[in-house]
Amino acid sequence: MARAGTGALGRQLPRGRRTTDDQERTVLFTLAVLVLAVGIAYARGGRLARLAHAPLHASWLLVAGLALQVGVDVAAARGLLGTATTAGWLLLLASQMLVVAWIIANRHLPGTVLIAAGLALNAIVIAANGAMPVAPEALAALGAEPGATPTGKHTLLTDETRLPWLADILPLPALRVVISVGDLVLAAGLIPLAHALMTYRPPEERRRARTRTSDDPDQPEEPDQPGETGPQRPHER
Repeated sequence: MARAGTGALGRQLPRGRRTTDDQERTVLFTLAVLVLAVGIAYARGGRLARLAHAPLHASWLLVAGLALQVGVDVAAARGLLGTATTAGWLLLLASQMLVVAWIIANRHLPGTVLIAAGLALNAIVIAANGAMPVAPEALAALGAEPGATPTGKHTLLTDETRLPWLADILPLPALRVVISVGDLVLAAGLIPLAHALMTYRPPEERRRARTRTSDDPDQPEEPDQPGETGPQRPHER
C-alpha cells in the first residue's frame, strides 16, 4: 500500500540525473490510490472512524514492512544505497515478506487476494533481476534526463532484463511516477479492502440492526461483514 510494501508503487521521478526524489514524494501514487479508495468507500456509506473496530490481525507486521520500505527509500535518497545493491534487494524483499505475512493473517478481508497477487508479481521480477527494473522510455516520458540512473532498489531495464513486462514500464505523467503491472493489481485490491474496513460494524451494532430488521419488515437487511455468513431469513408460514 505502501506503498503498502510494493516494489515500485508510488515511485517518484525527478528531473535531475538521479531518479530518487525526497521521501515525501515517493509515496505519491500510493496516496492517490488510497484517497480514491477512501473516497469510494465514503460515498458508499463508509466512515474512517470504523477503522478502529475493523477486524485486523497482527498489524505490527504491516507497520514493520512499511517502515522497512521507507527506510530503503530514505537510504537511497541519501545515496547510501547504490544501483541494484544486494542490501537494497534484501531489504525490499524483507519488507514485502512482512506485508505478505500481514495479508495471510488478514486473508478474510476483501481485496487481500489482489494485494497479494500484486506483491507477488513485483517480488518475482525483483528476484529475477536483483532489483526492480525501470524502463528508460518511461523515465523519458516523465522528463528525466538521458542516462538517469535509478538507485537503491531500482535498475535500468535493458535487453538482458528478465520478465520485462513485470517491470516499471507504465509512466503516469500527472503524478510523475512509473508503476508496474503488479502495482496496478495491488491498487485494485486496496479499493475493496478500504470499503470493507470503512463499512465494518461491530457484532453488537449488527445484532441491534438485525433486531430492528426483524421487527420492521420494511427495513433493509443488514449486509454481511468480511469473513461472515449472512443471516438466514425466517421461513414464511
